[in-house]
Amino acid sequence: MVNAVPDESNLALLVDGTSVAGTVAYGTSTGYMMVSSGSRHVQVERSGATNVIIDQNITVPSGTDTTIVAENFSSTPPSALVLTDDNSAPSSGNFKLRIVNVAPSLGPVDVYVVTPGTDLNTVSATVSNLAFGSSTGYQSLAAGAYEIELTNLGEKFPVLDTGSQTFSSGQVRTFVGLNAQSGGFTDSILQDVN
Repeated sequence: MVNAVPDESNLALLVDGTSVAGTVAYGTSTGYMMVSSGSRHVQVERSGATNVIIDQNITVPSGTDTTIVAENFSSTPPSALVLTDDNSAPSSGNFKLRIVNVAPSLGPVDVYVVTPGTDLNTVSATVSNLAFGSSTGYQSLAAGAYEIELTNLGEKFPVLDTGSQTFSSGQVRTFVGLNAQSGGFTDSILQDVN
């Protein structure tokens, strides 16, 4: 589970009424944990409290990896974005990258995955119009240094820029675009595999 609820510094996760993670800081994740396949009752609450802010039943297929993103402001109310992960190995020399937009103050964005220092005016968006609360599929890219930049629709000025990030062959990563708790925007890169 990823804590992407900007006004909640720490969240707890319960599966079928049992606490499985007591303190998940904003912008971080629990990492994978084993749960039984089938229908699971997932609840998210403020750490140290018993008031549930997300209460949802999800289906976990056997033999799969699943990421739950607790998203939106706690007053909105928040919801769980449930993603099925593809942790199969990328082709030799490549890594896989998925992009998730859960920054409620940003809205839909254009996404650029470019070599560091690229002038966005010279390239087309890698993904256009990625809505809030949605994700791309995994893209296979050659291992190396990249910069992930989000812009408002049709614009070329980044509102979120990771700076140079190095990705190694065989890695599977999920980039999560977030509101920054103190204003503006930030990101988290999840290590799906390797």
